[in-house]
Amino acid sequence: MSKQFFSVVLFFVLCSFSAFSQRKASQNEEVKLTRKTVIRTISALLPEDFRPMTDQELAAKYFTYRKPIAMFTNQDQTVDFGFNVSATAWSYDDLELLQKFYKSSIQNLYTNVTMLQEGIKEINKQKYIVFEFVSEVNTDKNNPIQQSKRAYSYLLYTIVEEEVYIFNFTTPASLQSYWSPIAGKVMKSLKL
Repeated sequence: MSKQFFSVVLFFVLCSFSAFSQRKASQNEEVKLTRKTVIRTISALLPEDFRPMTDQELAAKYFTYRKPIAMFTNQDQTVDFGFNVSATAWSYDDLELLQKFYKSSIQNLYTNVTMLQEGIKEINKQKYIVFEFVSEVNTDKNNPIQQSKRAYSYLLYTIVEEEVYIFNFTTPASLQSYWSPIAGKVMKSLKL
């Protein structure tokens, strides 16, 4: 009986090791990016497996009164890329002022913010405000559904015809080292 027990245990250990090795190998594979239309004239290189989120997925994952214009996610719904437009009007010359405004907003919305990069950069002949950071989401203490989560975020803001365009790439902080280079490629690929 002990030989059978040992064989069964060895079988499960080997299966577990094999599954772990396959998962590790798939995480180390190069992510293939393909150009996808975000909306009308806006496109970006996104991972091949990204797809638009359903309304039900949006409602379950994001507690917001304004539905984003476009939101994409990967197959296991751990990584998101989104686009939205702010309700306030700004001039393209006000990017520096807008940067201060959004930095303050980030500090109010999140806790334990570790800023990885911030500034104004030109991407494909368009200036963008860049914020890349790791943080925790402030939770509503009266709402048991919302729990504090550490997240990696890469945000871009720009102004087009007095509208603020907002692009975000978000994933759990535990996946940051894998996804941050991909987030950089996605954001640098934006075409308006």
